[in-house]
Amino acid sequence: YPTCPRPELALGVEAHTDISALTFLLHNMVPGLQLFHQGKWITAECIPGALIFQLGDQVEILSNGKYKSGLHRGLVNKEKVRMSWP
Repeated sequence: YPTCPRPELALGVEAHTDISALTFLLHNMVPGLQLFHQGKWITAECIPGALIFQLGDQVEILSNGKYKSGLHRGLVNKEKVRMSWP
């Protein structure tokens, strides 16, 4: 996602869940990943070398809803480019 001079007016990626079973994300130290938790959006903390592990739709289906797919979105950043790839 390119830099955005007014990030409060733009959204990088709309809220969604992943169709896969599992997603592993290596944070690139640019804030912007948000997770929907207990009715509000929280920003994932940038921890060097940490992996973010997220359950996807396939696990939710196979567990009959016991384990939920994580709703998340990506924000743009005013100063730094964010990268994401499937």
